[in-house]
Amino acid sequence: MPTFRMTMNEFSQAKAFAAIWLIAITMPITTGGVCPAEESVPAEATKITYEDHVKPIFRQHCFSCHRQGEVKGGLALDSMSALMSGGGSGEIVENGEAEASRLWQVIAHEDTPMPPNQDKIPQAEIDTIAAWINGGMLENMGSKAAKAKVNNLQFVSVGTGKPEGPVAMPESVPQSVPVITSRASAITAIGASPWAPLVAVAGQRQISLYQTDTAALLGVLPFDEGIAHSLRFSRDGAYIVAAGGEHSAKGIAAIYDVKTGERIATIGDELDIAFDADVNGTMTQVAMGGPQKMLRLYDTQSGELQFDIKKHTDWIYAVAFSPDGVLVASGDRSAGLCVWEASTGRLFLDLPEHKGAINSIAWRDDSNVFASASDDGTVKLWDIVEGKSIKSISAHGGGVMSVRFDHSGRLVTCGKDNRVKLWDASGNLVRELPPMADTVLEVAFSHDGSKIIGGDWSGKVLISDTESPETQTPIAANPPSAADQLQDVNTKIAALGNEFDRTLAETTAAAESLAAEAAKRQQAQNDRQQKIDAAAMAEQASGAAIAVADGIKVELPELERQSRDLHDQVIAARLAPREADAAQETLAAHETNLSAMLTTIVAKRHEQIQSRVLANAKSVEAGSFAAEADAMSPVIAAAEASEATAKQVADAAKAAHDIVAAQRAVLESRASQLAQAAEA
Repeated sequence: MPTFRMTMNEFSQAKAFAAIWLIAITMPITTGGVCPAEESVPAEATKITYEDHVKPIFRQHCFSCHRQGEVKGGLALDSMSALMSGGGSGEIVENGEAEASRLWQVIAHEDTPMPPNQDKIPQAEIDTIAAWINGGMLENMGSKAAKAKVNNLQFVSVGTGKPEGPVAMPESVPQSVPVITSRASAITAIGASPWAPLVAVAGQRQISLYQTDTAALLGVLPFDEGIAHSLRFSRDGAYIVAAGGEHSAKGIAAIYDVKTGERIATIGDELDIAFDADVNGTMTQVAMGGPQKMLRLYDTQSGELQFDIKKHTDWIYAVAFSPDGVLVASGDRSAGLCVWEASTGRLFLDLPEHKGAINSIAWRDDSNVFASASDDGTVKLWDIVEGKSIKSISAHGGGVMSVRFDHSGRLVTCGKDNRVKLWDASGNLVRELPPMADTVLEVAFSHDGSKIIGGDWSGKVLISDTESPETQTPIAANPPSAADQLQDVNTKIAALGNEFDRTLAETTAAAESLAAEAAKRQQAQNDRQQKIDAAAMAEQASGAAIAVADGIKVELPELERQSRDLHDQVIAARLAPREADAAQETLAAHETNLSAMLTTIVAKRHEQIQSRVLANAKSVEAGSFAAEADAMSPVIAAAEASEATAKQVADAAKAAHDIVAAQRAVLESRASQLAQAAEA
């Protein structure tokens, strides 16, 4: 028999293909009804294990660098025990949490891409590894899955810091502008109130306060020390903490009262600029960092230095207290990221996963998770309880400059790709905002999350609607002077006055036109109602006439009977002239009554009906509104029908009158004969 040989690489590929084929044939059939043999497939056949499914993928893509004897980064993947031990930076898999696992993050290129300088491995293989992690990381078919861990990204809003009474808004903040410039410089800091529609924007020796709903300038805070590189509001929104100064000269943190604009404290006296500062929830402690590589914690009341922490090896770019004030996080230019106990100054966590400068830090409201934005292009979410990354978001190519949470746990980021992006609480992209003109340096949510405020390198600041980001309103980091603002306001007032006058005139003319039209319509409605009433009266009169005619028809047989009786009486009373005279008188009385009734009722009813119907018809023909005439067509038809009915009634009444007249002639003839007979 011929021999068959294959290389190790061909063997690995075949084995990987066999593993994928095994997954495919063991998946339950969900189309075309129920497979008869489905019940006989053992439950173990659907398991995804390290030995059968994951290790072949590692063999094909990873063993050249990560195996026993060739352990780059301290990581080996050629055995389950080695994989679970992790590498030089710690564990790489989290049971039941693929996206929180370092292994998944690098092979999915959500973090440092692996394999390096290559495209991602096939998506089906990435999904297999994710399914293995989420399924409990089974080693083989005989293994049992451990209980999955609770989702650390789950967020429960706590609303810490919200004041019980009215939220702070500027009431008597100065309007004077310390520095007037033709254009704004790069936007170095933006801070938004957590509870009020208020945003602060840093400019040259000043901080401008704007209403986020209307974009109205509410006041300008002087910052004489130079340029603010950080703006943060206190947890209750009543104070603003500004950190900044001048490079190689001075750095401080200033605290302002939001309502009055008064500076109530100046903390620190650095020999270089302060890049970031924050205050804890009780306003008792300020943390500050900058180029001197020292994290300093100060007592707010006395301004005294409490802790002078030296661990960072490069400029400290980001500093932020946890909302509960227990911890403070700091990040530097060389990717150093640390968390400290605020009350003792002791190191709580050292988090080395970033590969670029830490530009921004933000805490979630529940203090369990914080986010770090880095020049490596990622935003990482950190679980404080577990002390590790639970999500790495590949957010902005070239670097992420700023990150912020809203009260529902959503994130907003900006970066060197000129973009601002919105993410849900699990770190999934919701939408991108339209690109700005240059690198977006700062970003913030409004108090209710309905607005996003972003500022770029060119000095442009835009307030964008979160749900409809194409709706944008610019605000100026370099507002004009108070005199120019007043002139602008007066111009707007004058324009509004002209617009008001024009609108008032148009409204008045429109109101008069509508009133005239309404009067016409009311008159037409009145005419129409009169026509309807006339038709109703005609119909009523017609009914009455018909009733009279019907009554006459009913009475005619009785009159005929009475005539016959009188005739018989006259015949019987030939020899009694007096009785004949009495019969003649009775007959004459009956005839008179009947004639009067017919003459009076029929004639009057006929006259009323005919005059009203004809008048209504003429009124309709003379009407000036075609629509009303069309609407009156049924009424006219009804009136004409009533007129025809009335004519029929009149004709019937005349016929009845003729019948009675004929009967009267007969009776008169018979009475004459009776009289003659009586005389004889």
